[in-house]
Amino acid sequence: MHNWLHSSMFRISTVVVVAVSLACPSASAQEGFEDWHLEPGLGQAHLVMVVRVASISQLTVVEGAKTDVAFREYRFQPIRRLKGIFQRDQLSMTASDLGLPADDGTAAPPLKEGEFRLLILAQQKGPFTYGCVSATAGATTFAERVPLLTGSEDPLVPVIETLIQVADARSRRERATLLVKRLEGVYGLAAVPILSSLRLRADWAAVDERALPSLSRLARDPLTAVRSATLKVLRDILASRIMPNDPRQLDVVADALRAVLESDEPITHVRLAALEALDHLLTLKPNVAWARELLISQLTTAKTYAERDAAATALSRIAHPQSVAAVLETLARLPLDEHPARESLYARAAIRLDTPGAERILLARLERSILARQSPEAEIEALGWMRSKACLPLLLAIAGKPTLAAADRHHIAWALGRLGEDRAVHVLTGWLRGDDHHLKATALAALENLDSPLAAREVRPLLKSEAHLPYKLRMARLLARHELADGYALATEHLADGSSTAEATLVLAALNDARTSKDLSAIIAARPDRRWHAAALSGLAATGDPTARKQLLIILADDRHPLAADAAEAAGLAGDADLLRPLATLVQSRNKQIARASLVALRRFFTGVRSSPRGLAAADQDTGDLQPPGVDAPAKTRAAIVVAVTALVVDAYVDPDVRQEAFAVARLLRGEHYAKLLAEVADQAELEGTPLLAEAEAEMRRQRGIAK
Repeated sequence: MHNWLHSSMFRISTVVVVAVSLACPSASAQEGFEDWHLEPGLGQAHLVMVVRVASISQLTVVEGAKTDVAFREYRFQPIRRLKGIFQRDQLSMTASDLGLPADDGTAAPPLKEGEFRLLILAQQKGPFTYGCVSATAGATTFAERVPLLTGSEDPLVPVIETLIQVADARSRRERATLLVKRLEGVYGLAAVPILSSLRLRADWAAVDERALPSLSRLARDPLTAVRSATLKVLRDILASRIMPNDPRQLDVVADALRAVLESDEPITHVRLAALEALDHLLTLKPNVAWARELLISQLTTAKTYAERDAAATALSRIAHPQSVAAVLETLARLPLDEHPARESLYARAAIRLDTPGAERILLARLERSILARQSPEAEIEALGWMRSKACLPLLLAIAGKPTLAAADRHHIAWALGRLGEDRAVHVLTGWLRGDDHHLKATALAALENLDSPLAAREVRPLLKSEAHLPYKLRMARLLARHELADGYALATEHLADGSSTAEATLVLAALNDARTSKDLSAIIAARPDRRWHAAALSGLAATGDPTARKQLLIILADDRHPLAADAAEAAGLAGDADLLRPLATLVQSRNKQIARASLVALRRFFTGVRSSPRGLAAADQDTGDLQPPGVDAPAKTRAAIVVAVTALVVDAYVDPDVRQEAFAVARLLRGEHYAKLLAEVADQAELEGTPLLAEAEAEMRRQRGIAK
């Protein structure tokens, strides 16, 4: 790097210049700085400095022996270096280096001599290549890439210094602390990069008592870019559901939001962010005196659907007769062809305020939609989540109508599975006979949820004719759960099919047939290949065979054994908690396949796939805060597993997919150190933008909501 900075022949081939204009920016220029985000560029930059435009000159060359091409040369004098090394007196660049299109030299240059700029330069990668690449992805205009500075003491300069520190910090909490501290003294456009970075750590900003006062001040800023960024950060901080130590801070936030909502703010997304922030504020402080009347007014007078939707959601946080009446009335008045997503939003708001009242309105809308031949998707979804028994006759009546859209049949099948009534069996098995593959999947899942003898008897004739093996095995498991052994031959035949082993094993576990031990023991005695050996062990262990159990323990004791991964998966389906203890060691194996197989086995065990009517699908469901009944392990085994998976989750050197699988297990087990684990994951800077961090943050919000 020193060579390209010190070389007397220094030449920058591609440069992006980023700065902030705080001198006298025009209104149009101000609008261009919304969501201005400098941190990523500063993080990858090799050189950051404040410069002054020393001179602008023009050179004309002949191209192709007949065309004159004009090049402008911009010379910059370094004023203040913020990052990297630069020891020359001047830096020379062309228009293309600045990210400008080629020109003929007749137009006025975009820069003027004597102006101050902030350069952010990243070294270009490649052999024998000296120059820069863009370090400010996301800048859409020249005004954002090359705006004015007032000088070396411009308010943006300390902001840049803070962002450089933030990019170097490895703790998300430390990053948030740096940003909140800088936010205290910043104003105007210089606040936008700080706010954009702070939004990424809103969960940690929420625990800093200095954040809300600064944000409440900036929410009143005259610049749209500042107000927009501030309200988005406020919304995300309040969504964390963390009550400040001084509850009066929420009053100040409420006043700032009220000022925005009662103003003539013309920008829709700014008003929308304020409404969404108010929604989250009301979860912490439901007694905001002015909020009810304002939100009721917004239900009908807001200029956009998005604002009205946000108002309905926020209003559902206020348990007051006027709120209830307003939301129920709005739901009842929605057109029958209202977009399902919007109607679902209003339905959820109404259910939160008055479940019986919402059910009556939704049932009436369902009847009207059926008569009008409009899609009843939203009504079905809401009534299904409510498990409204009153909607069952209507769903059964329309299920067979030829005018019903295919998508609506899917929604009806899902709702029938939620209702858990045997009266739906005939309709669901009828759809199993059809050609719509996706509808068959939904109908089969619904029958699994019903899990009744009638459902098993009605599915029984369809087992032989079903062509799709995964569906056949699921049907066989449903039959086996009700003492119908039709699927025994199917399960044993496909036990060694790699993708079907687990499902076939669950069929054998549900059957608990005496033939299983005899047939599979004979296979092992015949010294089969590795695939059949592993499959037979899995089937035997699932039926409680003591010899197979002993063999599994031997295999699980050595992660170098060729059947270690298969044995780990078998342990997760066996229903034997004693087989779990070796998995606490195997999850930390350097062999990624074994580690993942062990984690999958643990997740399957603790979600109760063996006993669940949904089988393997139970492991993929969001279990929330429900622990499957009767699924647990001895205290020492459980403790060893918790320690092992926790170590994986917080280890930055473990593959991301393994860490995420370990987190799924940790979430099921929880325990006294679970809150500490969540905090450690949420503090790791390298996880920003990853699914693991998103899941951890969502889990923290869920835990706070439960506590509240």
